[in-house]
Amino acid sequence: MKQILSSAGLLALGAVSLYALDPEMSRQATGRPFSISASVRGFYDDNIYTAPDKERKESFGYQISPSAHLNLPLPQTFIGLGYVYTLSHYENRSGDKFDQNHEFSGKLRHQFSPRHQIGVDDSFVLTSEPTIVDRFGIITSPTRVRTRSSVYQNRGAIEDNFQMTRQLTLSLGYNNSWYDYEADGPGSRSALLDRIEHTIRADLRYLFTPKLVGIVGYSFGLNNYTANEAIGSTTDSLGTTVIIKSQDRDSYSHYGYVGVDYDMTAKLRASARIGAQFTDYHELGQSSASPYAEATLSYLFAPGTSGEVGVRHARNATDVVAVDTKTGRPTLDAETTAIFAQLQHRFTHDLTATFIGQFQTSTFQDGLNNGATEDLWLVGVNLNYSINRHLSAEFGYNYDQLNSDTQASKAAPHRSYDRNRVYVGLRATY
Repeated sequence: MKQILSSAGLLALGAVSLYALDPEMSRQATGRPFSISASVRGFYDDNIYTAPDKERKESFGYQISPSAHLNLPLPQTFIGLGYVYTLSHYENRSGDKFDQNHEFSGKLRHQFSPRHQIGVDDSFVLTSEPTIVDRFGIITSPTRVRTRSSVYQNRGAIEDNFQMTRQLTLSLGYNNSWYDYEADGPGSRSALLDRIEHTIRADLRYLFTPKLVGIVGYSFGLNNYTANEAIGSTTDSLGTTVIIKSQDRDSYSHYGYVGVDYDMTAKLRASARIGAQFTDYHELGQSSASPYAEATLSYLFAPGTSGEVGVRHARNATDVVAVDTKTGRPTLDAETTAIFAQLQHRFTHDLTATFIGQFQTSTFQDGLNNGATEDLWLVGVNLNYSINRHLSAEFGYNYDQLNSDTQASKAAPHRSYDRNRVYVGLRATY
């Protein structure tokens, strides 16, 4: 069970991670450029393998999670580094009763001049919770393998902004995501989801007013599956068995979009992008066109109370793959709409509540499950009570539910499940 609400793997279209690197956080809270914290929790999980009702297994357990962060602001540069380690013990789990998660994060901001800024971000995660690696985007793997299945994931991003005139800015960006699952072999998580995703972006931003920015842009995406493993088979017209490999789902994508960033008031901010995504599955000679959109709306109600909602629609990788024997093609990907909401409210000086929810609905393209849908609900609430400046108590609840109408088989049992988790603990910060 992962950290507080991040166990839900929530969409982060601007939402703040619990371990986000805040340039002012350390100095304001401690007067130092660094912070060290540790939490100890007891928890109950009623479905530790995210299994259907007939196969579900519950367990009590405990969790220990130390973390350290450095936020170093310099005259023209900001450097942020962070590390979080989480050890979870499940009392009622056969075999290895421990899960270990490692999260490294880094951030660099540098201003060459008033008109030229660059930003670099990187995060590395090793975890056995599949939703953790996707919590900054659409969740591609909403179920846990019923055996050990850790995953390595690294996400890097570079953004370069150059103000060409008083009103016109050129923004260039590159994002890279790498996934490597431990479970390998034909049809494994590694075969289905090991990949490298590249996205190159360029957009022009025009300042209509000090509060309104118009945007027009283009992105190119490249998805390469790296396992070189069998993910299915079919029979050709001559009766010969043809093995379908991981890389047969490789694709190129072109995105064209327009958008706005609008500060409606000092407390209310909106951002939106809308356009189209054209995807070419060049190994199988397939192509598709679909809408692309993302938007967020955030509002600061009062000090200590804020809310944010967002939506994203795009194509994404999926662990659903079953081959349609009539067409000889696997499921290529999913078209997903994800909606998230976050609300933080300070009831008193010492008591703060955080509510987070996400809903995503996916439609699978091609393969045996062509047109099948899958809905995922993730809800979490956390109460934090500050005992003193260094010690706080916390209580939380997470609920996950997956409703899937994919066709079941011996190789891919039905995926639908629900999961409840409750925890209580203490956090110390220095």
